[in-house]
Amino acid sequence: MKDSIFHTSDLLTPAYVYNQDGIVNVLDKLVNLKEKTACLPLYSIKSANMVGLLDVIKPYVSGFSCSSLFEAQLAAEVLDEGQTIHITTPGYRHDEWDSIIKLCDFVTLNSTNQWHSAAKKINADASCGIRLNPELSFVNDERYDPCRPNSKLGLTFEQLRAANSKQELDWESIEGVHIHNNCESTRYEELKKSVEKVMSGLSEFNPKLKWINLGGGYLLNDKADLTPLADTIKWLQDEFSVDVYFEPGKAITGGAGYLVATVIDLIESENKNIVVLDTTINHLPEVFEYQYQPKVMNASDKGNYKYRLVGCSCLSGDLFGDYAFDKQIEIGSRVIFENIGAYMQVKANMFNGINLPATYLLRLEENLELIKRNDYESFRSRL
Repeated sequence: MKDSIFHTSDLLTPAYVYNQDGIVNVLDKLVNLKEKTACLPLYSIKSANMVGLLDVIKPYVSGFSCSSLFEAQLAAEVLDEGQTIHITTPGYRHDEWDSIIKLCDFVTLNSTNQWHSAAKKINADASCGIRLNPELSFVNDERYDPCRPNSKLGLTFEQLRAANSKQELDWESIEGVHIHNNCESTRYEELKKSVEKVMSGLSEFNPKLKWINLGGGYLLNDKADLTPLADTIKWLQDEFSVDVYFEPGKAITGGAGYLVATVIDLIESENKNIVVLDTTINHLPEVFEYQYQPKVMNASDKGNYKYRLVGCSCLSGDLFGDYAFDKQIEIGSRVIFENIGAYMQVKANMFNGINLPATYLLRLEENLELIKRNDYESFRSRL
């Protein structure tokens, strides 16, 4: 892909740009995995959820996985007949159960309380599963760790045994299990270890499972060896005769997303060159939340021109970091943040009344297609 595409005057900034070619390259790996193993890949739409983007992903997957009623409604709008909608969340609302069950083909429950309130309704119209906590932590940062101490995500085997002794779960009605205990990992041996522990632990309950959902939390980049994933899927199919679902999100969209900004001011402050952009950290909220420095296209540690890139809001911490470039930055220059395709657009906000970025798809022919442009009414309607 030529970086000149980001410098055309036709591109309104700030802008999220999703590279269709980058997305399809990852999806092709999913298709290859499906052909080898007959697994059923899903897309987790919490990663990025613009309708134009979902239309690109839809032909490559068996369905979408959701975490809320609104996401399920969006999935129902986009998917074709025969594709499935899956949902799991620690926070089902009681007044939304009927709508959720009507929309979703697979509903995974997170607790025994959820089981008591909804299991009978679910089994009439959808396949009911439970989320399990394997209590295997592979994530150093607890903020990302589904198996952190006192986790809200899934039932542990101790909790399963306690519920079983009180006859609080009907194993005849539990058709599947869902696990998700990693984050941004390329080590599929960790998934294999988790699955083996879960299936061994379940043996004492003698469940009659029809499916297992392996969740997400794993990447599909060139560093990832998918052999352990394929082996795990085949083992589950051969040993337990279950359908196997796999639901990546960031793996599909993360590397294919860009935020393009324009320099609107240059300030010298205590011998530091400050570059003010027409975007804000509130358009990349995970950067602010987790204090990491995003990658910038054409930045170089050896560059002679050093700058601090900052956003245009009045938040003093609205800054992206210090960067060096081979070329001097001027007012009107473009700055392109890379690898921001996941959990950015879905979390972005209009703090200070600053407009949200426009959204573009960079089609395979390297044509930019405007998907959405926000305006004052977008801001006003949120108040």
